[in-house]
Amino acid sequence: MSNNINQDLETKIIHWGHSADPTTGALATPICQTATFAAKTVEHFEELCMTWGYVYTRECNPTLTELEAKLAMLENAESAISSTSGMGAITSTILALVKSGDHIVSSDGIFSHTKLFMSELLSKFGVEVTFVDAVNPQNVKDAMKPNTKIVYIESPLNPSLDLVDIKTIAEIAHENKSLAIVDSTFGTPIVQRPIDLGADLVIHSLTKFINGHGDTLGGAVAGSKELIDLVRWPSLCCFTGASLPPMSAWMILRGMKTLDMRMKKHCENGLAVAEFLEEEENVELVKYPALKSHPQYELCKTQMNGLGGGVVSFKLKDGINGLTRDQASRRLMNSLELATIATSLGEEHTLVQMNGENLIRIAVGLESSNDIINDFKQAIKKLK
Repeated sequence: MSNNINQDLETKIIHWGHSADPTTGALATPICQTATFAAKTVEHFEELCMTWGYVYTRECNPTLTELEAKLAMLENAESAISSTSGMGAITSTILALVKSGDHIVSSDGIFSHTKLFMSELLSKFGVEVTFVDAVNPQNVKDAMKPNTKIVYIESPLNPSLDLVDIKTIAEIAHENKSLAIVDSTFGTPIVQRPIDLGADLVIHSLTKFINGHGDTLGGAVAGSKELIDLVRWPSLCCFTGASLPPMSAWMILRGMKTLDMRMKKHCENGLAVAEFLEEEENVELVKYPALKSHPQYELCKTQMNGLGGGVVSFKLKDGINGLTRDQASRRLMNSLELATIATSLGEEHTLVQMNGENLIRIAVGLESSNDIINDFKQAIKKLK
């Protein structure tokens, strides 16, 4: 096993927490596809239960152990726990940390299903949630209460691609003795590391960039050992039961090994597509954090290492060839030949979808940037 902290990230992402199988010598990580584990004696079983040994896969599994070690390393965290999905990680985390009478301040631009969980389910248990425009940190500060336990944000926001200042928000949370939790799915540890910026916990939908192949679901949360232990038991392993299956863990581990090079390609393609759209006369608005025209470009340089991520959002002009913006947006998307109309993001294929305000989100894939741009060029020509 090579856990050399002095090695470059490209090396650590492959070798960290990994050893050849001691029984067979297999170099690839074994898939421990089992529900339960055999103990040698009753006393051994009792010891395993007391020390978080391998007893039952809903609680612990060797394939998940390697995945979680790599995730913690990537985020500069003490510990991490995986889950069946991003929502599994989010719900398990928040349910572990709040009780009736507590208050949460959340960005109003968060993932719709997260917002639904907070607004619909948490209220049933007596937890109050205040949603604010967290792009302006003062709004978060003004919403804080003595019983605020969590400040919850995403950055970049989906699909607006506005940024939330993680460092400033974490400082506001800590002034109130609250926890700062960041969903960094759009960023990944290659682009930004919220814990280094002061966040207490960072959440990922592993389904997206970290897995990178669009073939399995997964989620994770990373942070201090103390907080992750609270999430692990009893919240995730008992109450929600949202433990990641070993096969999914293995698939995500496989995808993670190329995360560094893939994410850099996503960012390279994203910038190229954004720059093309910015020069297109039929486009009214382009949002991409690494564009110099983005209102938070300076924050992108410091918080995201100048990398914009793998998602671009844009809006067509109204009235192109007599078409409404909605009509033009639908025609453009239906005319695409390379890009696919589909939800999700972070995989090798370029995916597009549109929200109710005719903002088109491009989850830029790993194809040639020239081919992606040419696909949008031919689709835009069909509007004229």
